[in-house]
Amino acid sequence: MAQGKVLITGASGFIGFRTLVSALGAGYPVLAAVPSKEKADLIRSAPSVKHMNPGPKLTFVTIPDIVADNALADIVKTDIEYIIHAASPNIDHITASNQFDAQIIHPVVKSTSNILSAALKNPHVKRVVMTSSEGALIPYMELYQLASFNTFTDASPIPTPMTPYPTAMAALCAAQSQALTATNSFLAKNKPHFTVVTLMPSITLGRNDLASTSKDLLEGGNLQALRHLRGDKVSSNVPSTTVHIEDVAKVHVASLDTQKIEKTQNFMLNSDSLWYEAKDVVKKHYMDDVKKGWLSLEGEQPVNAVHLDSTRTQKVFGTKFIGFEKQINDLVGQYVELKAKEAKK
Repeated sequence: MAQGKVLITGASGFIGFRTLVSALGAGYPVLAAVPSKEKADLIRSAPSVKHMNPGPKLTFVTIPDIVADNALADIVKTDIEYIIHAASPNIDHITASNQFDAQIIHPVVKSTSNILSAALKNPHVKRVVMTSSEGALIPYMELYQLASFNTFTDASPIPTPMTPYPTAMAALCAAQSQALTATNSFLAKNKPHFTVVTLMPSITLGRNDLASTSKDLLEGGNLQALRHLRGDKVSSNVPSTTVHIEDVAKVHVASLDTQKIEKTQNFMLNSDSLWYEAKDVVKKHYMDDVKKGWLSLEGEQPVNAVHLDSTRTQKVFGTKFIGFEKQINDLVGQYVELKAKEAKK
């Protein structure tokens, strides 16, 4: 049975690209939205894409600024049946608090609005999948600062964002909460012909197939995992919540099945994580790389205990999420592979 075409925004990002590969593997024709021709070339040249030889099943549309008012005007005219909105600002280098609104809050909320408005004008669209995060439903302070006795699920209420935002991550959490509120308001007002699934993964770890250098891995969730394994003594907390990139991509693609996932709903994606086990993985598999100075057992990473229950997600999608040991092993394995290539140059 032929699958309908899926538009994937943020296709050159960590989650977006892995979702693109999974969608192609599941038989979906993919229209990948990228900010430039260079990003399209990067995707085409990735080994996992070249191995599939997707031919006409993979096409590209260049959208330099997805936040612009008419950024998705041409999408209205296409025959896409599904949209996965995985585009998100990279906050790793946004440190000035006076930039948070312009570079984090506005892009997240406005791009969400643009996607929904475009889908409303396209009668072919059946399902929109929004990539959010655990921060949409877990208050920032309970996620990163204060140990909480609360158990969070995809049915938890949307928190009121704290202002002013103490960090870029706090601003991103607030943006995702606001985007979820905007989505709910849009659906109530417009009663569209399509349904919306919002996915809220925790810190996402694993191989990044678009990374060509070890430095390329030092972004997002992977950066949070690698910092202390490289010897950094990190002072800021990370939540005790992680999920494997393969699970995140798999659930994104499975969410396109409107017969199995019948209605608008939210899903949390998380596996129980014990961060101290990261060093155990290094001790077990990578002591030679410690001796080379590529990894270290001297780093420190404080952890904030968070109780996040994704039981319903795993039940609905008929899966069991990959555990923390493999998350770390896959990530660190790629990191030392890239370090070895760099050492030969």
